Formats: sequence, structure tokens, C-alpha cells
Amino acid sequence: MTIGTDTSPERLAVLLRLLDDDSPPVRASVENALSAFGGDVSELLSESEVPLGEAELELLSLLLLPARRERLRREWVVPAGGAAAVLDDWELFEALLRSLSDYLHDGVTMRQPLGDGLDLLAEELEFVASEDGAAGLNRVLFESGRFAARQGDEDDPDNYDLAHVLAGNPSNAVGLGILFLLIARRLDIDVDGLMLPQSFLCRYHDEGNVLLSEPHMKGRRVLTEDLAHRMRRYPREVRMIATRAATPGELLVRVVEELATAWSVRGETEDAELMEELLATLVKAPF
Repeated sequence: MTIGTDTSPERLAVLLRLLDDDSPPVRASVENALSAFGGDVSELLSESEVPLGEAELELLSLLLLPARRERLRREWVVPAGGAAAVLDDWELFEALLRSLSDYLHDGVTMRQPLGDGLDLLAEELEFVASEDGAAGLNRVLFESGRFAARQGDEDDPDNYDLAHVLAGNPSNAVGLGILFLLIARRLDIDVDGLMLPQSFLCRYHDEGNVLLSEPHMKGRRVLTEDLAHRMRRYPREVRMIATRAATPGELLVRVVEELATAWSVRGETEDAELMEELLATLVKAPF
């Protein structure tokens, strides 16, 4: 089969019909040809008349994965200063999260891009935000159960596929906390993120009072004395980080570190090494 850069629906249909041929030469040729699609054929697939079963969709996603890895490498553009250069650049932070989300996507199911999903959710919550501020957002997003914590698999890489989370899927403490921060910023509401070991708090003001909430615990309120009690259990260097607002660069390092660990634990060496590559652009080794 001749390998080209044709990304037409007709070309994809030909490749889909070859998915059930597991001979090594054909499988390798199909994977190479699929690389031209950039790791995502979801839109074309939704219009395709070639029927695919669950096993074939899983195989197709796997064959598209190398292209998603390469696209992430191309899109991962971090200033020379690394995480410190992303100090207050929330736009760059979101752009890099979008690239991570696209890489974590299976490439075969339809969904909204991260930016579109955030825009629509922020538009939906404009009235709540204008009436009740951050406390109202916390109530609607987390106290209501609309966005919930993942149970039993807190290191699942899907926790950081924020487009997947916006579609109603669970995430962990950091993923839900970042979602809160991104929505609040779109609505011009001041919310800070505090990074704790195995937790994430959001800090905001309500009627002159400083409030703390834990999105992954259904947005429950945390008293300042409770936070002080937690802090006593942490080493000094952890306390220094946990008591101040996390920067976009620090949040990005946390996300990539946790993804590297998640892939390593699962024995997915290639993906773990990719995360280590990204981490090296943010912090100096050893990290």
C-alpha cells in the first residue's frame, strides 16, 4: 500500500477497512498512513459509513497514538526560563493544557475542544458568578455534584484530560482545582489555588471573608484552623509552597509530574518518557 499524506474521508475509509488485517506489513503501513491525520480522526469518523466495533475503535486509537505524541512534542513550546517563565501567563498555561488534553484524547470520539468547553461553561455560569461570586461557582460546580472526584484511581491520566472532565467525567483534586481556576478567570473572579500533598484547595473572598474549599470533596469548606493543623504535618519546604497561591508554571509542573508517574506505574514507558521530556523543559534535572 502506498503511503501518502491524503487525509480525505475516502482515504480514511480505505484505512478503516484494513484494520482487521493484522499482518505486520499491512498493520505498519496503516499506522504510517494514519500519522497524516495528526492523531485524531473523530470528526471524519462520525461521518464515515464504515462500521467499527469496540475492539476496532480501540485498535484505531492505539494506531493514532504515535501521531498524538508527536503533535504534543511540536505544540509544547515553553519559554527558555521554563516554569518560572510561565509565572503569570495563564493563556500559555491553558494552551499547554489543551495540548495535553488533545494528547490524552482517544482520537476517535467526538467532543468539544478544551477552550470551547470552558467558554460555554463560563457563559452558562455568568449569572451565578455575578450574583454570588466564587462561592456560587463552588456551589454549582462541586457542591451540586456536577463535577466529581474520581474514586479509587486518583492517578488515572484521564484526570488531566480537562476536555474529558468538562464532558462530565471525574477528575482528581488537582484537575478539579484547575478547572475552578480557569472558569473563575474567564469570569474575572479572583480565586487562588493552594497545592497540598494529595489535595488542592481553592481560596477566595466572600463578603470580606477568606474562604477555602476542596473541589474534590464536593467543594466542602475548609476552616483556616483546619488548614493550619494540616500544615503542621508537612515539612517546612512543603508549607512554604502550600500557603501561597500556585503559579501557572507550578501547576503545570505538578500536572506533568503526576502524568509521568501515572504512565510509569502503568508500565507505559514511552508515554512516561515523553512526560519526562516535557518536564525537562519546565525544571532543571533532577526533578
